[in-house]
Amino acid sequence: MKLDGKVAIVTGGSRGIGRAICLGLGDAGAKVVVTSRTEADRSAGTQYEKYGSGDIGDTAAQITARGGTAIPVHCDVAQVNDIQDLMTATLDHFGRIDVLVSNAGMDCEGGSIYCVTSGSARGYRQGRVGYSMSKAALERMFFSLAEEVRPHNIAVNVLDPGRVDTWMNRRGDWPGTSHIPMVQPDALAPPGVWLAGQTAETLTGALVSRAEFGVTWGPEKDKAT
Repeated sequence: MKLDGKVAIVTGGSRGIGRAICLGLGDAGAKVVVTSRTEADRSAGTQYEKYGSGDIGDTAAQITARGGTAIPVHCDVAQVNDIQDLMTATLDHFGRIDVLVSNAGMDCEGGSIYCVTSGSARGYRQGRVGYSMSKAALERMFFSLAEEVRPHNIAVNVLDPGRVDTWMNRRGDWPGTSHIPMVQPDALAPPGVWLAGQTAETLTGALVSRAEFGVTWGPEKDKAT
């Protein structure tokens, strides 16, 4: 799927899943606003350097090196002023917003918003009550938002990435997940790009799994129907 001319904001874009989605969007022709709290990589010499390394400038530079367009913008999504500054920087630089990837409002006609959730939202994970609660709330918020913005043809969906080889999964102990196959963050790029190209007319209010991309949803599913 090509996203030429689209402008995408990706939160948590400094590493892992967020970085993979940023690179995928850039390869598809989107102009990417890479945002995160991480402006400087401080992972050198730490136990999880391979998985915790990266910053927004580095992600943006990788997109540019591959022939794409990207800017890094610092944003702590827990700070209202940061979010306002992010919107201002994006509109000043690119003049529009088409895609929002919530990995940590748009006022337009048509577009796509999606978040990255976790199986913890729908299943018990020992010692992860707070995390599970936050992901369940995120899903409910996005399902409700899908109905709110449907008249504007904006797609709002929820992506379950499965078990991904990231800093969080390497650093944390997640009882009850060892049987789930672990994939590399790059596996999130194709479904992330496809979701970015949707509108309310094609797919909205859905919980979709990365493992089922191209089987029960996505481009191959579209061809079959």
